[in-house]
Amino acid sequence: MRSAWNERPAYDRNTPIRTAPLVVNYDLDQLKVGENRVVVGRKDGYDLHHRDIAPGDGWSRALYASECAWPQGADLCVLVEWYPDREVGSDWAARVQAVTDGLRSLDYVVEWSGCPMDPAKDLHADLLVYRMEPGKTPPRRPVDAWAHVPPPRTYRWPEKSPLDLLEGWLRQTKPVRNGRRLGVWDVATALWPPEADRCGLARWWPADGSADAVNADLREMALAMWEVGYRVRTQERSLPDVVESVDLLVYREAAADAVA
Repeated sequence: MRSAWNERPAYDRNTPIRTAPLVVNYDLDQLKVGENRVVVGRKDGYDLHHRDIAPGDGWSRALYASECAWPQGADLCVLVEWYPDREVGSDWAARVQAVTDGLRSLDYVVEWSGCPMDPAKDLHADLLVYRMEPGKTPPRRPVDAWAHVPPPRTYRWPEKSPLDLLEGWLRQTKPVRNGRRLGVWDVATALWPPEADRCGLARWWPADGSADAVNADLREMALAMWEVGYRVRTQERSLPDVVESVDLLVYREAAADAVA
């Protein structure tokens, strides 16, 4: 039985959507806190994979986090989900701490951000995991910075959810009306700015994909959303010369007394 990884994957800052999760998943497996995929045999010329996880440990995986949600100054960032062993039972606090300690030993910044985890209700725990650019200092936000975030609830017609309202306002902006397409999704609270009480991830496909035109349109969209009480955040890295799509983190700041 051998590891499913043949070699350490390389990280490419220009393609973080693919390479960032690969790098962190490799490290999780090396630390024995990941999916721990191993090769257990071969069939029809292909390796047969299985998980080699001790009972009670649970498993974790790294998922891509859109750059618009990265902490300022980050060079790599992912969302790590840890799933408990529900058959044997996992000690949530101990296992999440084990994942945290292992990643921090490899110089990752690990934050228990987002809504506090509740083992009685949650299917998994989220961790924000990132590395900073050389010379940059991580923000080190407190664990309870997201304590004001309201719990999710179901919206019934004719109510409109915050995401419905957000999408409606975005679609009223001139760049989106003239663009090719817009999608709006919920986003894990671990990726919310700590001052936010509502947040969504929007992906916009512009009609004119030149960087100058897109940057001008983004400024117009940010101003329009500001007028309805929302902020817009895009990736810190400069856009390429030709833009196919761009992600926007759109959020509303909580009242000052709510985050005090």
